Amino acid sequence: MVTDDGPVSHGHTMTADLSAEQLRVAFQTIASWRLDPDATAPCPACDQPGLTIIDRSTRPYTEWYALACPVCGLDKTVSMPMAGPLRGE
Repeated sequence: MVTDDGPVSHGHTMTADLSAEQLRVAFQTIASWRLDPDATAPCPACDQPGLTIIDRSTRPYTEWYALACPVCGLDKTVSMPMAGPLRGE
């Protein structure tokens, strides 16, 4: 799921949702960021460095990440559903 977080500063706007390919790249970028939060992350929309990622997760069922790019104005929140508890556990 991708949500639009409203107007973006820096004179840029990014109102369209991420494409399926951009969303796949965003999830890969988030996975890399979780392993090394200090590394520079590229934007899934414009591929420029400087993506800001903020973990807004509400575990145990969904992970939410805010993505912001100062270059293209990307300002989205993406969710990654997690598997719930297995029956009988």
